[in-house]
Amino acid sequence: MTVWIVALFLGAFFFIIYPFMTNWLGLEDISSEGVKIAEKENVRLFKEQKTLFQQQLDRGEIDSQQYENLLLESKHLLLLNTQTGQNKVLGIPSNGLWLLPILLLILPLIALLIYQEIGAGEDQKIASLIERQSFVGQKDTDQLQGNIQLIAALERRVSSRPDNVYYWVMLAQSAIANGNLIGASEYFAAALKVNPRDSFLLAQYAESLFLVDDSRFTDRVVSAVDAAFSADQSNHTVLGLKGIEAFVHGDPDLAISYWRRAQDQVDASGSIYIGLQAGIDRAQEFKARLGNGPEDDLIIEDPNSRKRSIKVEVSLSAEVPFTSDQVVFVAAVHDSGPPMPLAAKKIPAGQLPISIILSDEDAVMPGQELSSATDIKLVARLSISGSATPQSGDWETTSKMIKLAEEIETVSLVIDQKRP
Repeated sequence: MTVWIVALFLGAFFFIIYPFMTNWLGLEDISSEGVKIAEKENVRLFKEQKTLFQQQLDRGEIDSQQYENLLLESKHLLLLNTQTGQNKVLGIPSNGLWLLPILLLILPLIALLIYQEIGAGEDQKIASLIERQSFVGQKDTDQLQGNIQLIAALERRVSSRPDNVYYWVMLAQSAIANGNLIGASEYFAAALKVNPRDSFLLAQYAESLFLVDDSRFTDRVVSAVDAAFSADQSNHTVLGLKGIEAFVHGDPDLAISYWRRAQDQVDASGSIYIGLQAGIDRAQEFKARLGNGPEDDLIIEDPNSRKRSIKVEVSLSAEVPFTSDQVVFVAAVHDSGPPMPLAAKKIPAGQLPISIILSDEDAVMPGQELSSATDIKLVARLSISGSATPQSGDWETTSKMIKLAEEIETVSLVIDQKRP
């Protein structure tokens, strides 16, 4: 990159220098040629005068002394005219040559200012940070620091180039990964200002609003879901939300219809498909209960229910300052994929240390329970502000990957890491 920049500057310098040099050389050639012509003319006039003086001497009009004096004066005049012509050549004006070093100095400065304004220098930095983040072998601390630098670079770039949808989406996805659902919804909203009819953005915005509003279909959530559904009726995220909305409103058949259409759009072996199937099973169970009447109080027992719960021991490190009225959030999330909780509980900090059980009953969203996942991790966070959204200054810890298909022992979580 540096070599190309230097080459471009050298090319630009050449185009600036060339007109000055050719103009200067051209004037010098013209002036030299003029001096030669003037010298020849002076010599011709001297010879004519000499001939005239000789004729006057021959006719007796002047004597020998006068002839010598006149001839001496003519020689002196010839010499004077020759020196004057040469001095004119030496005194050729610079014709703006003084401006050349100034232009050579100003050119890179102006180019740098223009490049900073409309160039892709910041984009190149962001691309380098993304490439560095994709390096698998780096340490966790390096990855965290790199992620902070990437987010800061993206925020600077969207402040100067707010029309870049890709950067808004990257910021939103980073916010989701950090559990900042409010920030994610705001980033998606900013991206929609640039491209208001993008079906992907509409779907992601609707889902983020749904989670921000505690998985409730508020007016703004319903409006966002309807707008996304109008833009793309085959988007699995939107179909999943429409299914949840129908289920909440007591229409299991419509919910099942939406969720099956969503399953057609995703990989049958993926976690999203499994989660949708869990929602379908629950809707069918609900239908069965309705069909047998409320007095039957039908309960469907799942033989694998033990795999849908996990015991967690939560405690605070002795170095963590807290008050008894602060809140601790404990959640199970996908090890990879959507960061939305599969199960979550809120505990007063004054009750720690404590043992709790996370199960499908603690699901935050229908169709997204522990039973819909295979690999999870547990997160415990002491909220300084009491908000469910992670904030700077909160204390937290994260477990290693847990395979639900295996026999699960009690997982111990010790909160000891402060969020930057």
